Amino acid sequence: MKPMGIIGIFGVGALAACGEPNLRETPQGFSATQTAMSPGSPIAYRGESFHAGVTRGPAGVRFTGAGAQAVAGDTVSVTRAGGAMRYDEGKPAKDVARLACEGAGRRYDATAQGRFVAGAWQFAGACA
Repeated sequence: MKPMGIIGIFGVGALAACGEPNLRETPQGFSATQTAMSPGSPIAYRGESFHAGVTRGPAGVRFTGAGAQAVAGDTVSVTRAGGAMRYDEGKPAKDVARLACEGAGRRYDATAQGRFVAGAWQFAGACA
């Protein structure tokens, strides 16, 4: 029997990291003095220590009313120092990713969708 169509899967989990930070204010816990980030550089955020790295990678994706669009830029990967991150920590991971990108003197694109992989959050295309 032939399949009659393809069923699309909507990733509700991708919405976990969708919140755009208010870039006019520095959220509590952000370190105001960040330097250029290398892969795995430590970042303090709200009393915890994270590792974030900006590396070359494939383009990311943003979801719009017109569908998915490519986001050109480098990938920001975020992990917790001393342990894995959880799936429900997309928002703090996105905030740390922004710190890493801006700390490297780059522009952070908060519309790039995050992806949770093996205890880490990755934001492909988020750092231009």
